[in-house]
Amino acid sequence: MDVNDYWQENKPFVSTVAGGALVFLIAYLVIGNRYEGQIGAQRAQKVRLEGEMRESHFTAADFDEAEKENEALVAAVTTLAESAEFEPREQFRIDRSSPVSPGSQYLRAMNDVSATLIPRAKRANMRIDEGLGMPALSPTRDDDIERYLEALDVIDTVASLAIDCGVERIERINVRLDAGLGLRQGVGRIERTQIEFTAEGAAKPLIELLARTQRPPDGRPLCLGDVEMTSSRFKEGDGTLTMTVIAVRLHEPTGEEDVQ
Repeated sequence: MDVNDYWQENKPFVSTVAGGALVFLIAYLVIGNRYEGQIGAQRAQKVRLEGEMRESHFTAADFDEAEKENEALVAAVTTLAESAEFEPREQFRIDRSSPVSPGSQYLRAMNDVSATLIPRAKRANMRIDEGLGMPALSPTRDDDIERYLEALDVIDTVASLAIDCGVERIERINVRLDAGLGLRQGVGRIERTQIEFTAEGAAKPLIELLARTQRPPDGRPLCLGDVEMTSSRFKEGDGTLTMTVIAVRLHEPTGEEDVQ
């Protein structure tokens, strides 16, 4: 079949294809003429920005300054952590090397504190709960024992300060372990054992007690949470001090916490 025969037989089809090609060519030329400059400018800007990204915008002096600032921040965080975290006295820590069980060590500490603190309070005419806010049943889990021993340390410290300040009575002591202790989600990075005291009597000794929690003789300022001071409705010059002391423990972050 020669070209002429093909043309005669397929004239409509060839015309349609040729017309489409012509329309496409015209559209390409029009669009190219209109946007080629903008496209070229965008390509040039892209190349320029990629080049700038590969270049360092910081000098060696900038990096040295950043390292110094980072070291200062790390030191500040370490100092704050050491100040915030509660450090119990030796007699209120579990001795892991001792053949005596943690439960027995807890009972020994309770007996020692009761044997010295309760008689001191009676001699000073200060009324105090002889149970010292500790649970009626001794804790059995090592984690709980450690926290209650720390709470007992706080109670011994605050009660001793109250005696020295001439506080008339500590009506209530309540110990609350961190709600996350023993749970699957854990306590987070900051664990809080809260020891709430309610003291009553003449206002001046109560104010002095509050002040001395921040400058105790052993040099361990106590971390305070909620504090409320109210005057008595029945006796002028008397009041009620309710304060919460927090024994803080700091924990390293875990991978799961990082994801959250």
